[in-house]
Amino acid sequence: MNLLKNKWITVVRKNGEKEKIAPHEVTDQIDSNPIIEIISPRPDFKGALYQFLIGLYQTVYAPKNENIWEDRFNTPPSPKDLKNEMDKVAFAFDLFGEQIRFMQDVSLTEKDSRTNISSLFIDSPGENTLKENKDHFIKRNTIDKVCLECASLGLFTLQTNSPSGGQGHLTSIRGGGPLTTLLKYDTKNEEDLKYKTLWSDIWLNVLPETNFNGNIGFGDQYKYVLPWTITQFIEKDKYNDLKREEKKKGKTVELSGIIATTQDLHGYSIYWSYPRRILLNSNERTELCDICGEKSKTIIDSYLAKTYGFDYGGGGWIHPLSPYYFKKDKDLGETWFPYHPQPGGIIYNNWQAFIYGVNGKDKSAKVISYFLESGRKEGQTIVYAFGYDMDNMKARCWYESLIPIYHIEPKYNDKYESIISSILQSASQAANNLQTKVKDAWFNEGAKPRGDFDYLKIEFFKSTEVKFYELAKLIRDYLDRVDPFDDQAKMDWLKYLNTESLKIFDLYVESGSIEFENIQRIVNARSSLISWNLGDKMKKNIGLPTQEKPIAKKKSTNKKGEKTK
Repeated sequence: MNLLKNKWITVVRKNGEKEKIAPHEVTDQIDSNPIIEIISPRPDFKGALYQFLIGLYQTVYAPKNENIWEDRFNTPPSPKDLKNEMDKVAFAFDLFGEQIRFMQDVSLTEKDSRTNISSLFIDSPGENTLKENKDHFIKRNTIDKVCLECASLGLFTLQTNSPSGGQGHLTSIRGGGPLTTLLKYDTKNEEDLKYKTLWSDIWLNVLPETNFNGNIGFGDQYKYVLPWTITQFIEKDKYNDLKREEKKKGKTVELSGIIATTQDLHGYSIYWSYPRRILLNSNERTELCDICGEKSKTIIDSYLAKTYGFDYGGGGWIHPLSPYYFKKDKDLGETWFPYHPQPGGIIYNNWQAFIYGVNGKDKSAKVISYFLESGRKEGQTIVYAFGYDMDNMKARCWYESLIPIYHIEPKYNDKYESIISSILQSASQAANNLQTKVKDAWFNEGAKPRGDFDYLKIEFFKSTEVKFYELAKLIRDYLDRVDPFDDQAKMDWLKYLNTESLKIFDLYVESGSIEFENIQRIVNARSSLISWNLGDKMKKNIGLPTQEKPIAKKKSTNKKGEKTK
């Protein structure tokens, strides 16, 4: 199977028909019955397919400048033209080639570790989970055999999102389970519906080649872009074997993978993360795939694995499809780190960071910042954000969300950033107030309750999300005014946050049996929540005037130390 030549990607057309296509057929029938979306048996596979196609087009069909990008968006290339470009790298996309296998290390042998195919999938229970019988929700033995298509997607998904997996099992370029933010075409205008295609969704995330600077070329067999095309681990394995012998003699040693920085590889290699050394094993027998349920004549039930693949840690990589935050690290110093989904999902408290960035603190994905800077029509796009919430090597949840993006005229950037920051700060403070006062209502003063109460804040953000996005757009529309967010609007926002927080407070605090509740404690906590939400601290943070408290006069004393009036 060749991932660029075979028909293996399931899609749906405008008329509802489903079929399998090869990557170069994305523009097939685009003027009459275009392909509009990817269909996959798992949500992480869908996210992986988008990244696969974006990376592929960026690698083989990158526009030289914005004008060429726009021409190809308005007049998509034919499948034949795309195939001609993809044929240049097709040799690297054979799943079971004799000398080169897609994202696999052909130097592995039966001496290396053999692993059940279930371990290829990030959400499968790990070895330690199985040993301790903790696979309560995602059971063992649910994935024992898969078809070629699902194995390909599992392999790409793992390499792209690779979490820490113990010593020598290295993470992807963006660490384990990165947050990915893509642009998708979204319009209700009848005249623009012709652009609502899979081609548009992919091409919106392909950047002009000038965005990838560096002195490294593609190299022989594209080895600086697609690093599995050349067997590179032999010398490193010899080095690590020597180190292991030294360790047996009591010496302190440090094993390592192949260091991969922006100075070692071409910029396009960022789409083809290769931290794990894997070699799939196939069996010629007909069975049903445990993931998609389709009958396959070739089944994959295990793979060989070896530690220490490509080590991207400290490599200075900035992935075009992810937002980043700035912090000081004890090993790397001050640098940028990719965002990762957190418990609760993709909620609006990080919207500003994900879409616009915050000067010196956060920056949005390059595809998003470039889109905003280029002045393309924002009313026709939306952001598709997704990723795994990882706890080291354990996948806690998969999250995905569609979030709005609004174009801001450059002269208003600082003004908009300041207003949205104050709005988000007030919402975060209200969420904290809610959490604190619910605990005050539940527990006696001085108690130190254990447990995670963040679900209260998460529910608050989700309940106020629609209103926030409406307000953010309204302010964007009024940025030409002296005060697009005046005192009345600020007070209305605080009152709204207070109302929503009281709803959640009442829901949780009054849901128990009355005989176990302390009514006075509840009344006091509720009253205090209102005072906090509408108090001077909240008003000051959002820019409302506050009534200054009079300074108490100190009582004077006479020479005898007696107080005087």
